[in-house]
Amino acid sequence: MSNITRNFILTAFLYLLIGVTLGALLTINGMREILISSAPGIFLAHSHINIFGFIFMVIFGVNYHYIPIFSNRLMYSEKWANYHLYMMIVGVIGMAIGLAILNRAGIVISAIFETAGAYLFMFNIIKTFTQKPQIDKEPLKDERYIESDKIAVKFTRVSTPYLILGTTLTVFISLMPDGYIRFRPVIYHTYFLGWIAMMVFGVGYHILPRFADNKIYSLFLIRLNLKLANIGVAGFVFSWLLGIFFGSAFLSNLRHSFGILAASALFIFVYNIWRSVFRRKI
Repeated sequence: MSNITRNFILTAFLYLLIGVTLGALLTINGMREILISSAPGIFLAHSHINIFGFIFMVIFGVNYHYIPIFSNRLMYSEKWANYHLYMMIVGVIGMAIGLAILNRAGIVISAIFETAGAYLFMFNIIKTFTQKPQIDKEPLKDERYIESDKIAVKFTRVSTPYLILGTTLTVFISLMPDGYIRFRPVIYHTYFLGWIAMMVFGVGYHILPRFADNKIYSLFLIRLNLKLANIGVAGFVFSWLLGIFFGSAFLSNLRHSFGILAASALFIFVYNIWRSVFRRKI
């Protein structure tokens, strides 16, 4: 494990400790009243610490470890990755404080730090993918996984734009008086359906069959999974986003149809992984 991955994961677990401790304090009646009276947005801060501080930092760290392995390329810039870490530390702490005390300036500035870190991550990953593969170092290849790994990398690639969209929207809504209320559901779905789910699909298809020493049950289902996820998630997010922005109930309601496609992709993933892992070795 590289120092970059280790630092991201260690930082993530520190945020988890803070988030869990804060959550425990909020379950105590007297303490909850004290915290809310001194920090009205403490529940928002608690959510942000757990999601951005823990979940996102773990995913960033795992990406910095696995993407070079997936692509058989060296990480483009460890310096950029370290800058990304520092930006996320400042951004998450600042955002948690800004949300807790409902300070608009603190929220905006912290959102800019988090967004800048996300953009730096994206550029670093793109530059990594566009480098020439290592000639003197063959990846751990198995004939059973060559085709499925190619598709798994595509999931990883398409996940990154959703991270950028989510963080950019975070800055955008922080500048609007009612932005958080109006756009919060869209942003959450952008992160969880677009970035995290796509990343889970890619990493899952790469790792889980290897754990069982089996090949992927169906390459057709992986390709179908990728297509349905792309169409479903993009349609879901953008129809909802544009519907809210233009005040169009028709556009907003289109998300239900796209949501069915996105849900179908999830069921296909679960079925394909289940059949890949829990069957006789081939």
